[in-house]
Amino acid sequence: MPLKYILFSISVAVLVLTGIPAFAQQNAMPDAPKPSDPVNNTPAAVEKRKWSDIVEPGEKVPPLYATDKLLFPIHETLRVPGWFSAFASSGWEQLVDGNPKYGVDSGAYSQRFGAAAIRDLSMRTFSDGVMPALLHEDPRYYRMATGSIWHRGVYAAERVLVGQRDSGASGFNTSVVVGHGMASALTMAYYPDKSANARVVFTTWGLSLLGEAGGNLWSEFWPDGRQKLFRHHQRND
Repeated sequence: MPLKYILFSISVAVLVLTGIPAFAQQNAMPDAPKPSDPVNNTPAAVEKRKWSDIVEPGEKVPPLYATDKLLFPIHETLRVPGWFSAFASSGWEQLVDGNPKYGVDSGAYSQRFGAAAIRDLSMRTFSDGVMPALLHEDPRYYRMATGSIWHRGVYAAERVLVGQRDSGASGFNTSVVVGHGMASALTMAYYPDKSANARVVFTTWGLSLLGEAGGNLWSEFWPDGRQKLFRHHQRND
C-alpha cells in the first residue's frame, strides 16, 4: 500500500528531527511497559481527560457523544499546540511563495496565516467534529505506547487511514480522510484566484494527510519524551 509507506517515511523524518531515536536507544528494554502514575478519578480530572486528544493504552476515558464531538474542535483550537500547524505552514508558504499566492511582501504573511488558520479550523471541524458525530467515530488518538520504534511509527502512520469507532472497533478513518478532503475543497472559497483550483485542492488534501501522520507521530512519542524530561528534572531537584 504505497500511501502507508509514504506516511511512515514522513513519520520517520519527524522522529529524527525530534530526537526520539536517541531517547529510545537509552532504554534498555523498549518493549517493557512503563509504570503508570496513579490515576486521578475526581470528576474534574475525568472531565478533563474526556477532552484530551491522546488516550493511553487501557485508560478509561468518558465517551464522546455527538454534542461533545461538535465541541471537540473548539477544545483543540484553544490549546496552544493547536496553532503550531498554522504558524509553520504559513511560514513555509511565505518562504517559498507557495499556495495560497498572496505574494512575498510583509502583508502577505498575515494573509497566509489567516488562510492557514481558517484551513486548520475547518479541517478540525470536519474531521474531529462533524464527521465523527455523523459516523460514530472517535476523533482522539489511541497510543500504542510500547513496542519498537518501527512498529509504533507504522501504527501512528496507519492511524491516518485506520480510525477508532465509538464501539471500540477499528475501521477506515472516513472522518479524517473525507473531512480533510472537504476542508481542502473549501479553500476555493477563500484562497486568491491564482490558488483556487483543483490542483491546489488535491495538493492541500495530500499534504494535510501527511501532516496528520506527523501529528500522530508526535502524539505517539512526545509523552515518552515529556516523562523522561520530568524525571530528569526531579533527579536534579
